[in-house]
Amino acid sequence: MQDFGKILDNHVLVVALLACLMAQLSKIIVELVRHGKVSLRVLTTTGGMPSAHSALVTCLAAGVGQTVGWASPEFAIATIFAIIVMY
Repeated sequence: MQDFGKILDNHVLVVALLACLMAQLSKIIVELVRHGKVSLRVLTTTGGMPSAHSALVTCLAAGVGQTVGWASPEFAIATIFAIIVMY
C-alpha cells in the first residue's frame, strides 16, 4: 500500500486522467452555456461531446508514444486500445 503514492509519478497516467477531467468539466461548461444552468447529470449520461473516454485514451496513446517511442509495441497496444474504445 506504500507504493500507491508512487502512482502519481507516472506522468503519462496523470496527464491522461487530467485530459479526462478536462473533458468532463467541458461538458458542464457546455451545459451551462446551452441551458443557462449547471447540470451534473451530464457527467453520468452516456455519449455526448467532448468524450471523456476518447480524451483519456488518445492522451494515453500519445503519452506512451512520446515516452516509449512511436515504433514501440507499447504504443501499438495503446493505439489499438484507443481505437477500440473510440469505436
